[in-house]
Amino acid sequence: MSAAGRVSGEECGPWTVVLVLLNLLGCYLGYGALFTRPEGDWDSAAIEGIAAAAVFLCVLGVLGLLLSYVLVWRGILVRWWLLSPAAFLLFGIARPVHIEYAYPVS
Repeated sequence: MSAAGRVSGEECGPWTVVLVLLNLLGCYLGYGALFTRPEGDWDSAAIEGIAAAAVFLCVLGVLGLLLSYVLVWRGILVRWWLLSPAAFLLFGIARPVHIEYAYPVS
C-alpha cells in the first residue's frame, strides 16, 4: 500500500492480469457449456462434453472466486471482481441441471 493508504498499481497489475486470463478462460468454457446443444437423448457425446465443460466452469468459478475474495479483502481489487467468478459458478451448476431435465437418461 502506498503512504496514503491506497493500493499502488504495482500490487494491482499482476493480479488483474491473472484474473482477466481466468475470466477469459471462463468465458470460453461457459460458451462451450451453454451454447452446445445435443441432437437428442441419444447424443451422449455432446451431453458428456457439456457436463465436462460445466464441471471445469465450476472449478474455475470457485478458484476465481477464492482468489478474487482474497484480493478484495486485502483491498487490492474492488468488489466487482467477484461478479464474473460467481456467474461462472452459477452457470456451471445450472447447465447440467437443465440438461438433466431436458434430456433425461432412460
